[in-house]
Amino acid sequence: MSRGARRGLVIFLVTILLALIVLGVLDRVAARVVADQIATRAQTSQNLAERPDVSLGGFPFLTQVAAGRYRDVDIEVRGYEQDGVRIDRVGAQLAGVRLPLSDVLRDQVDQVPVDRVDAQVDLTFADLNAYLATQEPQVQVSAADQGIQVAGTAEVLGTRYPVSGTADIGVSADSVTFTPRDLTASLGVVIPPQLLEPVRALLTIRVPITGLPFNMALRSAVVGPDRLTFTAGGRDVLLDPNLATGVTTGGSVAP
Repeated sequence: MSRGARRGLVIFLVTILLALIVLGVLDRVAARVVADQIATRAQTSQNLAERPDVSLGGFPFLTQVAAGRYRDVDIEVRGYEQDGVRIDRVGAQLAGVRLPLSDVLRDQVDQVPVDRVDAQVDLTFADLNAYLATQEPQVQVSAADQGIQVAGTAEVLGTRYPVSGTADIGVSADSVTFTPRDLTASLGVVIPPQLLEPVRALLTIRVPITGLPFNMALRSAVVGPDRLTFTAGGRDVLLDPNLATGVTTGGSVAP
């Protein structure tokens, strides 16, 4: 190969390398701009006290930008509180996020439709018990061999019965319920057999988990050493600051 040919090849390879570097930089810049737009709309439409962390997956990202549709968007919300119950973390995965490039370039993003949301919702026992301390009767909840233990005092016919035991977990779309199954009275306390059911009923507690971001409904729960982790989901979510609710416009909650 002649010197001129080698020189041309080197120039060509350097040009390709520089082009790839520029495209890589543009790819990451575009991802950051879109992530900022989604974070802003998520915070305002969901009434979040703090700006959520948003990360975007998929490479190259510029192909998603050109299409205006993003298949892998992760949002993390910390310290969400509603009805006196603090949620430690909501880790949501958004699929089918639609955000046209022309709207991003003009900074005229009004609405961000989302096809589906799947999430993990963390409720620590510390936050759960802080809420329960404000309720009557006062019950405390903790983990016990991948299950739940409840402890509290029930007053029946003027007599107080301090008891503890295991409980079943019931999950509905917007709450979690702890229903005592086996109860043991404190040492020296005897519960008359006919009062076992009233005591159990008094210590059955329902905790509201309402107004979750992105119109999500709870599905199930797993017990961890220091928290409950729920799965949750929603469909046809509209991130619209003008609505400031995050609910759908005719959509539905994911099953």
